[in-house]
Amino acid sequence: MHEIMSELEPAIGEFRKGNFVLLHDSSTRENEFDLIVASELVSEEHVRVMRRDAGGLLCLTVDRTVGERLGLGFLQDIFASSATRFPVLRDLVEEKEPYGDRPAFSITINHRRTFTGVTDQDRALTIREMGKVSKMVLENHPNYRLEFTRQFKSPGHVHLLLESDGSLSRRRGHTELSLQLCRLAGLTPSAAICEMLDGKTHRALGMIGASAYARDHGLCIIDGEQLVRHYLASSECHPTLSYPSVS
Repeated sequence: MHEIMSELEPAIGEFRKGNFVLLHDSSTRENEFDLIVASELVSEEHVRVMRRDAGGLLCLTVDRTVGERLGLGFLQDIFASSATRFPVLRDLVEEKEPYGDRPAFSITINHRRTFTGVTDQDRALTIREMGKVSKMVLENHPNYRLEFTRQFKSPGHVHLLLESDGSLSRRRGHTELSLQLCRLAGLTPSAAICEMLDGKTHRALGMIGASAYARDHGLCIIDGEQLVRHYLASSECHPTLSYPSVS
């Protein structure tokens, strides 16, 4: 585990400072590189770079405990519970994606101080403030659910992605990987992530393109398998990750 950490430490240090890192999940999964940055450190410039240079869907990852305490649900479950009134939803929902995982999508949100919600400024505000609320939830501050509904509205322009039950022991997507990176960096487990696309091939950006981008912009690349190995090794020593109980 110490060897893994020594390999990860440069990227963790950059991430802790609010710099982007490129995170690859696995060649046997989506096989995608995401630009990621900690939610609490997101700026308007981060959002601009993500939409311009990455080009995928800008999402915000949510710690499982935060999702549960706020009463958030996976979009599949929300659709299923609404299928009696809207039967078409029953036919649209797929249990798993082609790469084998259940989608992590939950609801979309905007901060109430936004206008359209889609500008760099608006999305940065939504992401940053959601990071702050996530910290409140995990620290069990009074009235965190009221604070969430007071600050945010739905639908919006920022997609929430919920961590799966069991995290990286069950699902090894960018959602779980980015949250693990936040924890290793000592930051609130919440990250803004965006897939990197290739304008030439019209597909996901491959290793050669991602490596060139990282080199040109002075960014670190993280192999998600390293985070998985560290997580599994640490879980053997510390089987449960606990937060303050709800009073």
